[in-house]
Amino acid sequence: MTSPRHLLLIALMLVLLPAAAFGQFTDTVGQTESGSYYKFRVPDGWQPANGLVIWNHGFSLSPISTSPDLGPLVDLQVSEGYAVAASSYSQIGWALFQTRDDLEQMVRAFETAYGVPDQILVTGASLGGIVTVQAIESANLGNVVGALPICGAVAGSRSWNGAFDLRLLYDYYCSEVPGAAIPGGSTGLAFPPDPNFDEQALGFALDQCFGIFSGADPDQQNRLASILEISGLPNVEFLVTDMGFATFGMADLFFDPNKLAGVQALGNADVDYGDPAVNAGITRVTADPTAAALLADNYTPTGKVDDVKIVSIHTDKDGLVLVEQESDYAAKVPAANFTVGIIVEDEPSHCDFSAAETVAAWESLRGWVAGGPQPTSAGLQATCQGIEQQGAAPGPCRIDPTYVIPNIDDRIRPRETCEQGGGTLCLNQNRFKVSVTWEDFEGGTGGGTILPQTDDTGAFWFFDDANLEMMVKVLDGRQTNGKFWVFYGSLTNVAFELTVTDTVTGEVKVYENPLNNFGSVGDTEAF
Repeated sequence: MTSPRHLLLIALMLVLLPAAAFGQFTDTVGQTESGSYYKFRVPDGWQPANGLVIWNHGFSLSPISTSPDLGPLVDLQVSEGYAVAASSYSQIGWALFQTRDDLEQMVRAFETAYGVPDQILVTGASLGGIVTVQAIESANLGNVVGALPICGAVAGSRSWNGAFDLRLLYDYYCSEVPGAAIPGGSTGLAFPPDPNFDEQALGFALDQCFGIFSGADPDQQNRLASILEISGLPNVEFLVTDMGFATFGMADLFFDPNKLAGVQALGNADVDYGDPAVNAGITRVTADPTAAALLADNYTPTGKVDDVKIVSIHTDKDGLVLVEQESDYAAKVPAANFTVGIIVEDEPSHCDFSAAETVAAWESLRGWVAGGPQPTSAGLQATCQGIEQQGAAPGPCRIDPTYVIPNIDDRIRPRETCEQGGGTLCLNQNRFKVSVTWEDFEGGTGGGTILPQTDDTGAFWFFDDANLEMMVKVLDGRQTNGKFWVFYGSLTNVAFELTVTDTVTGEVKVYENPLNNFGSVGDTEAF
């Protein structure tokens, strides 16, 4: 067995030895058909065997850059022989509606100019973390072998539920306060957005409600304490940051004609906010199923990563991209493909890693991809400490192997969910809730009892657990026709009614079978 000390030495050799091998490089910029700009940095002497790194940047409402940033590790990666590529994305804000095309077209441009890389590693921070996940799960990039999301929004489109709740909580506490009202509510801002309502105007409204900048009176202090408690935000600084995301960012998401085009994709009709007064007084909104499905498709992770190896790091007190997002993704991805390291910090931050922590995650991923064992959180910390001690990158090293990531439901309140058991079968990453009722030839009725088989497939029995009556599966066919598929096979001629619910969109499909009929269905247009 390879010892931890040996693994640490391997990691240090990876980070220290190749630095002199590739000193010169060439930068190339260009634009894809989708409208995104790309930048390549290719070391002199690069060959396909050296591999390609793709860097994905974070959330921004600024105009797209014609010369994208290549990420915090570009100097190290180029010194190690990798070519590095980055996309501006063709959309601002929540760019996931186009990032698959952006990255695919960027990689094709790289291949035309330099050749097909033998392997690709994908990395990115914040929004770039979910772009990274989308890329490894659903984009056609080539031989992707590893991924490094950094403080990534790896719960995907569910992140918007937290922003949506904050925006409506603000209205609950502040809409009647003079000077504090923000128009728009559940869409972030009103449409068309008022050009005079900018960051300064938002700051003024927040100050009127909470006294953030000018000093708070007792009423303002009480409102501030209440919204921080209900939202779970760690401090007032993150309240300001997150309110910017929940107004300007959410309005861009809703009103961009190439995103949601003004249709309500988020709802809170059944959300419990843990406070009777808030539950009674907060605005209730029902999501449009089609828009909710569109947002989920762009993008909710599936966990289907094939053989891609993933190392993810996150700070524990992040108030913008919550550390709980790591527990959401960990529940979907096979444990053999996923290592996460949590940095325990003294003060809350978003993506405030030391250089040694970031390099340790990168080098641990490289070692794993190169054939070494899967790194552990303790191994990430040891590698970080070794890198710091050798002077390869400054610390501190704060990765805590004992840290237990909390459940995301405690921070981003769940909408309709699937809880498997009894007569409820949960399929396809628990997204689809399946149940069946039956009626026999004597008029007897009842519900089917589940017998789970795989993530996508399950069975029901009606009368005897040794006698199965039907099989059901829900498959993700979106790469084929943009739909989820429902198949069931009937092993009975009693009447039954099969109900399948998409818990993301609220859409329901009901399949009926009459008495004395052996009915089976393959619905490739179900959801």
